[in-house]
Amino acid sequence: MGASTCRQCGATVLPGDVYCGECGTRLSNVGVAASAGVAGTSPSSLSELAPGTVLQGRYEIVKRIGGGGMGNVYKAYDRNLDQALRAVKEMMEMFSDPAQREKAIEDFRREAKLLANLKHPSIPIIYDHFIEGGRYYLVMEYITGGDLATRLRQAGGRFPEPAVTMWAIQVCDVLDYLHHRRPPIIYRDLKPANLMVDPEGNRIVLIDFGIARTVAPQQRGVTAIGTMGYAPPELFSGEVEPRSDIYSLGATMFHLLTGRDPRDRPLLIFDFSKSPTPRELNPEITPEMEAIIMRAVEYEPEKRFASAREMKQVLEDHLRVLETERPEEMERAQRIAFGQLVREGTPEHIRRPAAPAASEPSPGSPASSHPAIETVFCSNCGVPIGVEDLFCAFCGARQPISLDYGRSAAAKLLVLEPQSGEIRGTYILDKQTSLIGRMDPVSGIFPDIDLSPYDPESKISRRHARVWYEKDRFFVEDLGSVNGTVINGTLSLPPRQPHALKDGDVLQLGETQLLFREG
Repeated sequence: MGASTCRQCGATVLPGDVYCGECGTRLSNVGVAASAGVAGTSPSSLSELAPGTVLQGRYEIVKRIGGGGMGNVYKAYDRNLDQALRAVKEMMEMFSDPAQREKAIEDFRREAKLLANLKHPSIPIIYDHFIEGGRYYLVMEYITGGDLATRLRQAGGRFPEPAVTMWAIQVCDVLDYLHHRRPPIIYRDLKPANLMVDPEGNRIVLIDFGIARTVAPQQRGVTAIGTMGYAPPELFSGEVEPRSDIYSLGATMFHLLTGRDPRDRPLLIFDFSKSPTPRELNPEITPEMEAIIMRAVEYEPEKRFASAREMKQVLEDHLRVLETERPEEMERAQRIAFGQLVREGTPEHIRRPAAPAASEPSPGSPASSHPAIETVFCSNCGVPIGVEDLFCAFCGARQPISLDYGRSAAAKLLVLEPQSGEIRGTYILDKQTSLIGRMDPVSGIFPDIDLSPYDPESKISRRHARVWYEKDRFFVEDLGSVNGTVINGTLSLPPRQPHALKDGDVLQLGETQLLFREG
């Protein structure tokens, strides 16, 4: 059986994977949860620790927050330090091959040793490591802001240039620190999923040092481990060096700015004679930033930046130019770069209540597009925000205001019965921008137009499309949905490409049909 895709985020997963490596979703129901509250529990090799499980008589598991096929990462409380939050990373004993088992244990121990000897604002602090119940554990600093892969998906597939520049400067700083250790440390797996945002410290944090290596000058034959698309060509011939990390940073910046995942065409994506340049994919990128990215991902290491320090200086100079030429964008960029990822603990006064059963539309009855009170969910990414926020603290989007059409009837989307064409529900388009999708309280996504009642098989993505009003017209764009957006049965919209709507257009999202009526 070949590779498949994660049902949650669409990332590629391989046979035998238990969890998605990008979003942490369990790919199959395996194992049984460990008994809660018992120190020294010996759960089955693939089970997930239950909330309340206590490790070492000290670390109380709150919930699973990520992980992959070899283990999980948990949010936990430290009972000995006034319930301080910690991240607990585990590795399970699940290898039938002794060589694979020994290598995994070696990588895990190496990560603990590396982190214990490193001190930098962009490297997580390690507090403890131990073995319990046949599993290896690392206790680390808990970072609240989420990783860039998650933030990228919820932001619609792209970030603005100033925010990416801010992140890249900090990544260069930590790479410079690692590369100047004696011997140098090469990280080797730089990608959005391994970069987390710490809103409290306004910093980017590099996580997962499991395959980082200390490499002596001119050392060859280093094991080729990395992520296809982000890993430089020389990594696969065993000639890893500091400029290998510069390539991976360039690939990461390319992904964050264009929305194009390097894993989709790992062998050709940075051959710009055969593939689109960054500005061809996103014309909003400046020529200067395009040049920075293209230099970082040069095939030959000698043509890249000579060091992370040099690249950092170029990025800092570029950021100063952006601050001068685009001052109005900088506050928004700061909010995007280091704003809190709102997923849990949302205050009750800004939490949208679940729709009661009685409010769900029945065939032939109209459905309201949003509560009567002022919305408190971002119309761009759908996460909860403060009721008076002008910008979303997560994606930075300016919040829409109600439209003043100057006429009695606003535009609307009518949900159609596929066979008969009868109207099943109505959504009024009375905001400048409306997010269309499927509500997901677990992920904190609450679209303005929630099509969940008409989508029993979940063919509509959580952030499927958006409709907005500009220059006296309505536009629609697909947000990179899994099953696409089709206009009038013939035109399949490319992701992130605006399409002007006309009265009478029929939009198909998954298997749900919407009739656009204006006036």
